[in-house]
This record gives sequence, structure tokens and C-alpha cells, in this order.
Amino acid sequence: MLLIIYHVSLIYDSKEFLLKAPQTFPLFDMIHLWTHPWRMSLLFIISGTVTGILLTRQSPDELRSARTRQLLIPLLLGLLFLIPPQMYISLNAGLGVNISLYDVFWHYVTWTPVQLPDGGYVELAGMQHLWYLAYLWVYTALLTLALSAWPRLLTNAGDRLAIWLTGKWILILPALYFVVLRLVLRPAFPPTPNMLDDWYSHAVYVTSFFVAAAMAMRNDYWDAIVNMRRPALILAVASAVAMTLLFPALPAVEPEGVQALAGRILAGTFQWCAIVAILGYAKIWCNSENAVIRYLNRAILTYYVLHQTVMLLIAYALDQMGLMSVSFFIPIAVATLVICALLYELRRHLEASYKAMFPARFA
Repeated sequence: MLLIIYHVSLIYDSKEFLLKAPQTFPLFDMIHLWTHPWRMSLLFIISGTVTGILLTRQSPDELRSARTRQLLIPLLLGLLFLIPPQMYISLNAGLGVNISLYDVFWHYVTWTPVQLPDGGYVELAGMQHLWYLAYLWVYTALLTLALSAWPRLLTNAGDRLAIWLTGKWILILPALYFVVLRLVLRPAFPPTPNMLDDWYSHAVYVTSFFVAAAMAMRNDYWDAIVNMRRPALILAVASAVAMTLLFPALPAVEPEGVQALAGRILAGTFQWCAIVAILGYAKIWCNSENAVIRYLNRAILTYYVLHQTVMLLIAYALDQMGLMSVSFFIPIAVATLVICALLYELRRHLEASYKAMFPARFA
């Protein structure tokens, strides 16, 4: 749900996006500033934790096979049917190309470039928001293959990490790690949609995923997170306020000098402290499963895969009617959530009907 809000904010903030409102508003840059440093790292930590738990119940080969079905099928279908509409919107609304959705789809599946009004060409390639599914599948495949060769890999890694990730050090050491990555690796390898060159992102996400998988079943690790939740929250809020004062509106170009140094230190601190605060308070407040959590756990992948295309189609329709004012920020987000919910319910009922028609296949 936060991801839906974040992606809708990209229409109105100062950063580049597939579709932009006629006017940008610095206030929406704050949504990026307050959520982007930790949001995807937290998602890979959750994914790694779930993977570590499942590996106590399934073999590495079984988990890899299940994740291949769960991740690659939605990824491939999404690349085929959900990405071309996004490119259609970007070409028509952002790049001034007058092109039909059919022609966009044809250029996309044949890997042929589209000519721009200025005479240049653009390649229709990229995973857009679906990159997470590809990254998660690769990380899961690497981990399960490694465990097939070294069955005690996670146990041994957890034993070593447990020495360091305890007490106050669970707050200090990972924060220092994320700060160092931002200071050293990010300037040389800034985040990119190209998986083969995305070294900074891999360093962040691989670490988040593998450490979470190794520590998933260790109560001392979770106790340390719970015990440090208040200091983490204080540091996270302080870092967020400091970044807000340092960057009242995100600049169009990367900051330099002392401002860049301070921003990276604050962002790395904020990144980990926000995660510890969220996990620590979640461990206290959401310590038992309920009907809502079970429902959302089943629905979330559908929401994730669909939301950006749904959001852009809604926003593009409003843009064509001249209704892309800031007052439509909340309606776009709510409409996206509602449509994703309806499409998930449709999918759920179709699956139930299919299983009722062919019960032998699911026995």
C-alpha cells in the first residue's frame, strides 16, 4: 500500500517518471525522502526471513521449484502484458510520440526501436516495477543452490552473525554497513534498472536477504531488535528530520561535497534504524496471525504485479481529460488499491472455480 502511494507521488514530484503532472510539488519529494531509503531493503529482509522459515520445512530444491512457479510466471506474464501499456503511456504522454498500443506491443515483442519526434530512437526494454521479482528469484536460486552444496551454510552463518548482531550492535553495525555502501559503492555504481550493472543495489539487497534468511529462526536476534526498537525509532525520526532540513526539496541533480556526504550518512542511518523500528514494533503489535494478515499475504503479489500499470492507466485517463491536478493524488491511489483488490478477488474466484472443475489435479 505504501508502494502505491510512493508510485503515485512520482507523478507529482521532481523526479523523472513515466508520466508527470503539468506541475510538480516539492511536498511529494518528501514521500521519496522518507520512504525510499528503507522500503525495498525491508522488503528483501521480509523475503529473506520468509525464505529462512520455509527452509526449515522444505528442501532447497523444493523451495527453489516453488519460488520459480510463484515468481517467474507472474514476471513473464507481467513483462508481456503489463509493461507495454506503461511504455505506451510514456511514449505518448512523456516523449510526444503518437503511437497506438498495438504498435507499442509490436515494437516491444520484436525488439525494434521507436522513432522519437526529434529523430532519435528509443528501445522498448525494461522490467519497470517488476524488477523485484527477478532479483528475488535470482537471490533465492543462489541461496538454495548453495544450500544444496553446503547444507549447514545458513546455520554456520547464523552462528557467526549472532555474535555480532546482539544488543546495541544490532543497530550500530548494519547502519555502518549501509552508510559505507552509500559512501563508497553508490557513487561508483548508482542504482540502475540493468541487473548486470546494479552492483550497489545488489550489495544492499543480497545482504538484506541472506542475513535475514540466516537469522530468521533465532530468538536472540529478534529479541535484540525488539529491545532496540525505541532507540531505532528516535534515530530514524532524527535522521528523517535532518534530511528534510538538508534537502527541503530533492534537487534535480545529485548533490555534491559536504551536502552529499551528510546526505549519505543520514540516509544510511535512517535506512537501518527505520527497519529495526518497524520490525521491532511489528513484533510487539502483530505477533499473531489473523484473518486480515492471511488474506493480504495471499493477495500481496497480485497487488504488487498490477498496481503500477493500473495506476498509470488511471492517471493517463485523467491527464487526457486535463484533470491531473494535485487534488487527484488521493483518488488515484485509492482507485488503484480498489481495482487491484477487485482483480485479486476475480483471480481468486477463477482459481476456486478451476479447482472445483478439476479436483483431481489438486488432490
